[in-house]
Amino acid sequence: MFYLDLNLSHIATAKQIHFNKFKCYVFRRIGLTRCNLPKGNCSICDSSLGSISVDSGIQTFLMDQKNLSDILIGNPSTLLEVSDRFWNSLFPSYNRQTWGPYFNKKHISDNYAGSYKTQAKAVFKIINELKNVLDYNWFTNKNNKHYNAYMLSESLDRNTCTYCNRSYTSTVILKSKGQLITRPTLDHWFPKSEFPLLAVSFQNLIPSCYSCNSSVKGAVQLDLSKHIHPYVDSTQNTDFQFCYFYSTKLDRYRIFIQDTPYRGTKSKDTLKSMYVDEIYNTHQKELEELISIKKNYSKSYIDKMHKLLGQKIPKGEVYRMLFGVYYENTDFHKRPLSKFKYDILKQLDMVSDF
Repeated sequence: MFYLDLNLSHIATAKQIHFNKFKCYVFRRIGLTRCNLPKGNCSICDSSLGSISVDSGIQTFLMDQKNLSDILIGNPSTLLEVSDRFWNSLFPSYNRQTWGPYFNKKHISDNYAGSYKTQAKAVFKIINELKNVLDYNWFTNKNNKHYNAYMLSESLDRNTCTYCNRSYTSTVILKSKGQLITRPTLDHWFPKSEFPLLAVSFQNLIPSCYSCNSSVKGAVQLDLSKHIHPYVDSTQNTDFQFCYFYSTKLDRYRIFIQDTPYRGTKSKDTLKSMYVDEIYNTHQKELEELISIKKNYSKSYIDKMHKLLGQKIPKGEVYRMLFGVYYENTDFHKRPLSKFKYDILKQLDMVSDF
């Protein structure tokens, strides 16, 4: 797990752009006036994008500047609160725990009891209108040149999966041709099926690999009190460490995750709930290579290579050349397996603080 630091200038800028663009988009969809930029300076307000008919409760809620700001750029706790506030404004009996079935049903069966069926129809109507106002499909459409998921992903500049650090998630855009090639998937930390109001919320869109988003995370129910959120927990990738032991029963090495000293269990528990420890056991070859280096060289391996190179480059660069990953914690996201290799090399007593 890697922290997405809102204090970094490029992420703070991405957040502000996200708000400005979606504010214009939402206002156009619900029939409000254009933004304060002069005509010709806002592609969304200047576009032919039309308004749609929405429930008056939705329109009133989104016209409130605080509500819209909370939805688009609120922190994760605020996102939960504004979602509850929205549904309570339309359905005073709303309760997040007991209303789950209304959001999870794909259609309304004729067998439903009368009162449930009536309520479900009303909820589904609101959900469908939200999908057209806070439109994730518009955002991810490659033909949308005003503001899209490629632009956000490029601004966030995350080279590997925020969750697992196993796969590259670089964004590639051919500027000369305006061609969108590839980007990370954007995982909804709060699933949009259960939280349709948060479908395009900045801190609910986590750059991740396809495997974590679709195969693993999509099936996991996360809770802010028990699990790590990439935008919240600043020490998340130092709160746990990868370790290994040799299993005679399995006749191979076993990779596992444990808490670092004096840290809580949220990071480890989050990764285990996403089966990251199990997934990392596919990296036996990488582990064996590191162990082989330990067996064939002394703990001063990096120092010796540094001297061999005439100390012309920093030790951190030597480390990157030798192991193909970054040494600094803040750079781990730049190369796959950086955190894993660092932790194993520390366990092997092959690296020390430079």
